[in-house]
Amino acid sequence: MTMAKHRIAARQLLINEPLPWDVFDESGALLLCQGYVVTRESQREVLMARGLYVDEALLSVSKPVKENREFDPFRLWDSVINELEALLQNIRSEKDFRGQIENLAKLIQTLARRSPDTALAAIILTDQRRYPIIHSIHVAVLVELVAARLEWQPARRISLICAALTQNLAMTTLQMTLCTQRIAPSLAQRAEIQRHPKLAHEMLMAAGVKDPLWLRAVLEHHESVGGGGYPFGIVVPSDEALLIQTADVFSAKVSPRAARKPVTPQEAAKSLYLGSGGGEKNPYVAVLIKEIGIFPPGTFVRLANGETGLVTRRGPNANTPEVISLISPQGMSYAAPLVRLTENKGHEVTSVIPRDQLKVEINVSRIWRKE
Repeated sequence: MTMAKHRIAARQLLINEPLPWDVFDESGALLLCQGYVVTRESQREVLMARGLYVDEALLSVSKPVKENREFDPFRLWDSVINELEALLQNIRSEKDFRGQIENLAKLIQTLARRSPDTALAAIILTDQRRYPIIHSIHVAVLVELVAARLEWQPARRISLICAALTQNLAMTTLQMTLCTQRIAPSLAQRAEIQRHPKLAHEMLMAAGVKDPLWLRAVLEHHESVGGGGYPFGIVVPSDEALLIQTADVFSAKVSPRAARKPVTPQEAAKSLYLGSGGGEKNPYVAVLIKEIGIFPPGTFVRLANGETGLVTRRGPNANTPEVISLISPQGMSYAAPLVRLTENKGHEVTSVIPRDQLKVEINVSRIWRKE
């Protein structure tokens, strides 16, 4: 007999209070057992975004409770970042770490499918002060988009996203240090970098992760086709590991560091392509660029007419994104953004502008409305 489902609202999911019923997702799969305790606001936000349902017969109300709050994708991505940070920091004490990471992965998969341009923009425009966490989520979004284009099965993509989210589990503190460090890594730091895939693999197993695709991808995400990677010098890493490595390198190259400026997406793509032997060693480089373009949403750009704009959506071709112009060639802010078709003469993208060079206010929720 099919359960009559009732979608619960945030005010019915209390923090630090045991659940009075089992909770299911929209498909009817069990998400949380009766007695489970939600301990963080970010955890509640993530769960509510997935959609939580209970057996209507167990409730004293028969009509769904409506939420008055509008959908805000950027606020939701902030909750995803907060939740991943809490999970990685508390892996040894977190109840059902595996299940909670999988829940995050399913939400990322849903958001990337529902509005991929918003997903890319949200990550790129998010404050980079928590780079290790944001970087992992950026990689997770990128690998989901590529794997979906390649028509990998949803379950396989969940394992892939989980691996992307936890790939640097064993070196988040070091990553943060390296972001602000203006000198090359020390010998001790290099040793920590070399062992982090193996240590992360061990930590995941200790936390109850048994998924072989997830575990292997984390263990091998720094291995290289033909050997030369680490920690084991494996000649043929898994496809999941190779895809994560591709997205990882691309994301790292376009992100700022204290010791260097970020490279443009075009430069990152070219470097990846040449490093893969023109795609012979790594077929995922070309797919990544085709999927996200060389000017991903959230990138500030200069147009041929001298205007400064913001990429809002991917276009029909990799080099013709949808752009809104924010600043005139004379340096004056427009009262309202102007939509530019970059395939048209005079509106072509000529260069990428680092975000820290601009002092312009943007209303992200207005630009990326719910789709």
